[in-house]
Amino acid sequence: MKTLIHLAKSILIVASLFLASCSKDSSSSSSSPTPSGGNYFKLDGTLVTPDVVNVTVYDNMVAGGKYIDVYAFKDSKQVLELHMPAAVGNYPAQHDGFTMTNSWLTYQNPAESNFELADFHSNSGSMNVTSFNEADEKLVATFSFVGGNTASATHNITEGHLNISGF
Repeated sequence: MKTLIHLAKSILIVASLFLASCSKDSSSSSSSPTPSGGNYFKLDGTLVTPDVVNVTVYDNMVAGGKYIDVYAFKDSKQVLELHMPAAVGNYPAQHDGFTMTNSWLTYQNPAESNFELADFHSNSGSMNVTSFNEADEKLVATFSFVGGNTASATHNITEGHLNISGF
């Protein structure tokens, strides 16, 4: 009986190792093909696929219109914060002078604890909302931007894609 239990445990361990080796790494080098559909972006050429993406739609009294906020998380840490008008359109990505005609896009480095060094706010680029339906809770958009911070460091966010349903 002990031999059977030991054999069963060994089989489970081998099966677990096999399955773990078959799992995909959600961030890969820039030579990897960009996935179709879903939510992803490239950070300085490396593919990042968020685990969770949350959407909030609200009336922005300061800017004078309806806005969309998107928060993306990887390994339980926030990596993106995207703000844009709640309408189909192409919105320049800029941090300063945030209005109903542009977007404010931020990459957040999850390894940095100092928010002034962790936040890379857009100073160029764009957010292109190709489809938005608040009633059906659907958002499809593409984005890219260069984000900078107070340390004069930058990150290039490219090939960003959002395809969100059910927010």
